[in-house]
Amino acid sequence: MIDILKESIELYKSFLELEYAKHDAIIKNDIDELDAIVSDEQVYYMKMRGVDQKRERLVETMGCSGMTLKKMIDTGKIEKNTELMEKYNELNDLIQEVRKINSLCKTLLEVRMRKIDDALVQLGERDKNYSNTENKSSGAKSVLLSKKV
Repeated sequence: MIDILKESIELYKSFLELEYAKHDAIIKNDIDELDAIVSDEQVYYMKMRGVDQKRERLVETMGCSGMTLKKMIDTGKIEKNTELMEKYNELNDLIQEVRKINSLCKTLLEVRMRKIDDALVQLGERDKNYSNTENKSSGAKSVLLSKKV
């Protein structure tokens, strides 16, 4: 289990660096860099899924299907040791940091999109974009813009 945690930690450290690069690209309005980062993210998602599948197989062989690592430690299914707890806490901290920066990036992107939408409205171009579908429940419009805009 410790080896899987170590692998996850290394993966999340690299992913966190990518998330910070994405944040910088959003701030700089660098669409090309952002596009490359989003492509790189897909690779990390696949790697994360692979590590998660390894973890799931190990947990299943231990007879703990469906249990989280925290629950396995708390219930005594695996021996609680210092290195395991350190790696668990380190991974947990990394995941929280990734969530935080990801949430910040999402907020920044939403603000940018609102600004673009407002600019299109002011220019009278809002109805001349690629997609102009209305959400029936809220009346809000969904807008898809070209990278060139």
